[in-house]
Amino acid sequence: MKRILATALAGIICTGALCAKSQLDSLAARIADANPATAARLSELTSADLSLQAAGMLPGPELEGEHLWGPGGDNRWGMGISQSFDWPGVYAAQRRERKAARSAFALLAKSERAEAELSARLALIDLIAARKEAAVIADIYANVSEMEQLTRRALDHGQATILDVRKLQIESLDIALRLEQAEQARAEALNALRAMGWTDTVAGTLDYPEEAADYSEAERQWAESPALAAARSSAQAASERATAAARSMLPGFSLGYRHQFEGGNHFNGISAAIALPAWGSGKARRAAKAEAEAARMQADALAAQTHSDFDSARRRLQGLAERRRAYSEALDASDYPLLLKKSLTGGQISTLTYIQELNFFMEAGIARLRNERDYQSALAFLYKYR
Repeated sequence: MKRILATALAGIICTGALCAKSQLDSLAARIADANPATAARLSELTSADLSLQAAGMLPGPELEGEHLWGPGGDNRWGMGISQSFDWPGVYAAQRRERKAARSAFALLAKSERAEAELSARLALIDLIAARKEAAVIADIYANVSEMEQLTRRALDHGQATILDVRKLQIESLDIALRLEQAEQARAEALNALRAMGWTDTVAGTLDYPEEAADYSEAERQWAESPALAAARSSAQAASERATAAARSMLPGFSLGYRHQFEGGNHFNGISAAIALPAWGSGKARRAAKAEAEAARMQADALAAQTHSDFDSARRRLQGLAERRRAYSEALDASDYPLLLKKSLTGGQISTLTYIQELNFFMEAGIARLRNERDYQSALAFLYKYR
């Protein structure tokens, strides 16, 4: 079973263009493999499967013995062994139950592996976003620091005022604080990966994967998700358990061998017995039937919830994609900080206007980066079963 579960963990749905995994996806898979929580869950599922197999074994044989003392030293003794059996139809239902339950265990393992890989992918996206934000703020900080130095030299030549210097100095402090916050976000993203058991480094060249514009494949993957398949297998197992409970109300049997010694003679023979249903077995049957119905309804509810979750995720991704294109149109046209710097040094704008415009550009750039992070996270969530 452990080999089956391990295979299920490694088997990721892969068709068409999605088969070529990006650098980020490959790293996320390695992080999921290194996650001790994933290994612990695999052991739990293996234990549950072994317990299920043990419960399906026949009870052990019964050994019996007796020694009787009679008057005048006339002693009698005997021994025997017997084996109990349920009604034959019970075993067929139990075999089907175990098969469905083992399938559910393997599918659960696959589903939880997908969730573990998604968590790693989201943490990597947060790390990339923090690095990009820190880089943008660092560039802005370098521009402001350079302008502060230029303004100080201009002050020495009477071409600027001390007020201009103080404005740039205060702006430099504010941007330095933003840079510290971005670096803290980067450290937190790394700590999230460490909490998943990842102790290696993450290359500074790691970037977002390419956009997947076709959502039809993701919709199919969600409709055939291992979580949903596991729920259906669990419902089938509960149904077979109800069948086994109903058949358990039929009589059981016991067959055995007997040996007796009496009056100087040895006797050999067989024994047979019929076990009547236990008191309250009807209630057990009704309970199993109710459990099977509940499992079926839970699987139906999960199917409806899965469809709703996918539809919400797709609509959110489409909205983020529209905003992403709008940011590209607005911010990709020119090097805004350089234009502002030229305008300030050329005397076309004041220091205050420079600071205001630079802040406006910085906020817009950070908003764009955060929208990109949200877009990439939504894309990873939509394709978590890839």
